[in-house]
Amino acid sequence: MKKIAIVIADLDLGGGQRVAINLANALAKNNEVSIIVFQDDDTHYKAPGKLIHLDCPQKSSILGKVFNVFKRAYNLRKTIKNEQFDYVYGFMETANFPTAMVFKNAALSVHCNPRELSFFESALVKLTYHRVKNIIAVSEDVASILRSDYGLKNVSRIYNPVDVEDITAQVDQPYQHPKPYIVALGRFHEVKRYDLLINAYSNSKMQQDCDLVIVGDGELRPELEAQVKQLKLENKVHFVGTQSNPFPYLAGARFITLSSRTEAFPMVLIEALALKCPVVATDCPTGPREIVEHGVNGLLVENENTVEFSKAIDQLFYDVELHQHFQSNALASIQHLTGETIAKEWLAL
Repeated sequence: MKKIAIVIADLDLGGGQRVAINLANALAKNNEVSIIVFQDDDTHYKAPGKLIHLDCPQKSSILGKVFNVFKRAYNLRKTIKNEQFDYVYGFMETANFPTAMVFKNAALSVHCNPRELSFFESALVKLTYHRVKNIIAVSEDVASILRSDYGLKNVSRIYNPVDVEDITAQVDQPYQHPKPYIVALGRFHEVKRYDLLINAYSNSKMQQDCDLVIVGDGELRPELEAQVKQLKLENKVHFVGTQSNPFPYLAGARFITLSSRTEAFPMVLIEALALKCPVVATDCPTGPREIVEHGVNGLLVENENTVEFSKAIDQLFYDVELHQHFQSNALASIQHLTGETIAKEWLAL
């Protein structure tokens, strides 16, 4: 039995946090696992073992962020020394930077497209990531960027784990909607290109027979609602807000759509496939092409191509045999992502 620490900024509602908890649960079956957070003002997920709070909440200014990195590193160093962990795993940049500064044997998990990092974050990657033993990319594309753009030699790829049993258990019954619907899920940020999705839906034939349900929220909501109103789709496009349990919406949907300009390794697609919900996704960098097998469990569409996205959602909605084919392949396509399998890959490092 090993003593393992997973370091993450918080356990707020989010894909990276779900990944950390999934990995912690898998590791905790045969190891002593602690989760170290820097802030816990909005904890959503329950840690399987000890939860250690370092009380270093995020700062908004550049100077505040610089100070915070050093404060977090100082507090983290003391904790690691006191607890004597065998393994330390960092999750996402806000936790990776201080972890890299204080523990050279750490493994850092990168959950974003590195080309989307801010100047400040990119500088910290160059200053700190080469110090640690292992950098874990969540997709092959992310790994390639870390090697080519940042010159990192210590990069491996380990996909995100998924807990199919837990996801299924959270669906008492699928979301009930008056009409068939397709679903999109995520924060309202420009990188997610919900504007493209809404335009593609507006131009599709299936919008006469099928609604679009969007689960999530964010700063672009007023703009997206205005777009829907301008297109006269108020009775067809439904904003249901952020949901602590989004899985009933996935379970009841005909299929899930992902219209992002860029990703890393989108958990929502894996979770949808766990519920036998097929996928229509942009073939954006990075991640979707390593989850969606075109013509097997979903459709991949040229990135930022509204016309092709409309054609794809029409095809999957009206082609019943194709839809059933994708459903029948969904679970098998994510079997390599079970918690037990992914935990073994982390421990093998």
